[in-house]
Parts: sequence; structure tokens; C-alpha cells
Amino acid sequence: MRYAVERTAATLLLDLRRQAVGGYWLVAVLVGAVVAGMVRGSGIEPTRWWPILLLGELTVTCFYFAAVQVLAERGEGVLTARALTPAREEEYLTALIVSLGALAVVESAVLVAVAGDLPRHWPALIAGVLVLAACEVLYGVIAVSGYDTVAAFLLPSGLWTVVFIVPVLPLVGLGGGWWLWLHPLQPAVVLVQVAFDRAPTALAAPAVVVGALWAAVGMALARRRLHAISIKVGGKP
Repeated sequence: MRYAVERTAATLLLDLRRQAVGGYWLVAVLVGAVVAGMVRGSGIEPTRWWPILLLGELTVTCFYFAAVQVLAERGEGVLTARALTPAREEEYLTALIVSLGALAVVESAVLVAVAGDLPRHWPALIAGVLVLAACEVLYGVIAVSGYDTVAAFLLPSGLWTVVFIVPVLPLVGLGGGWWLWLHPLQPAVVLVQVAFDRAPTALAAPAVVVGALWAAVGMALARRRLHAISIKVGGKP
């Protein structure tokens, strides 16, 4: 267990360094600030629309950044090297979730602060962002595993992300119901709504539990896809 934690921590540091050098943090924070400035300048009341705004922002920060990083490390031989070590796929995925999750929290905080619409319940917002980040990162790994290059992935990636809009359809008057909880991102949407008093606080705990369950399912699927890449790239048994 201790060695697994040490390997995960080492991978996390490498991820943070890669993301900082690659400009991930700079781009995410700047884009968040620009979008927030536009929202503030438009004069609209953003409270109702935060689930949509955050979903759009974090699709880039988590889904696309995770996919691009996996492809980059695949091309650089990092996955091949990992396939020859005791490192496990879940350690790699955990480090990726934590690094991009931290970025997502900072970006979201900048977004709501610059927009001038701070949440009433910060823990709910942070929990919602982390659930959203975990699910989108894992989905990004699953989606990109069948592609060899960024160019090949970007064209069909829009189809992969279409499913993201389902939990926010009720915000534009397109129905709703209990079945939305069957969508992995519904818990995150509910937590963001709780953060801004757009949903009862009693829903926060169930949303965290369901979100964690969906993240566990995503971890299992992403682990299998990453293992398949390791076998293909590195000959890992």
C-alpha cells in the first residue's frame, strides 16, 4: 500500500509539472477569467446557468486535457515505460484525476469570483467540480484509447461529448425526472445547484454518494482501456 501511494504521488508530481509546462494551468485560468468577464459584462444572472457554464469549461479542462495527455504520453513512450514497472493503471488514473481536478477547482473558483456570483455553499461547489472532473477525466481516457493521434481524435470527439448535455436539459425546459440520476454527470449538476441554492441541500449527500459510485464505474472501465493500451504499446502481460 505504501509503495502504491508513493508511486501515485510521484506520478502526480510529474503530471503537475507536465501540465504547468504545457500551459494547461495558464490557459484554463485565463479562459475562465475571460468567460467570467463576459458573463459579468452581459448583465445576465448567472446563478441558474452555472451547471451549463462549468460543464462547458471543464469539458476542455478535464475531458480534452486528459485525452491529449494520454495520447502525448503514449507517443513519447511513457506508457511503454510504465508497462515495464510495477505501476498500476489505477495509480496513473488517480494522479490524472487529482491533478486535473485541482486545476478544475481553481478554474471554477476564478470563474465564479470574477463573475461576482460566489456560491452560498463552497463545499458543495468543490464536491460538484471534483465529481465532474473525475467522471470527465475517466471518460476522456476511455474515449481516446481507440485513437493514435490527437488529429484523429479531435474530429469525432464532438460526438463523444454530446452526452454531456443531458443533465442540463431541464435548465432549458427540455424535461427532467428521476432518470437523470442514471447519467454520470447528474450528481455534479445537482451539487452545483445546491452550491447556489438552486436545489435542496438535502440532495448534497446522495449526490456525493452516487457521484462516487459513477466514478468507481468509470475507473474500472478506464483501467481496462488503459491496460489494453499498455499491452498494445508495451507488451505488458
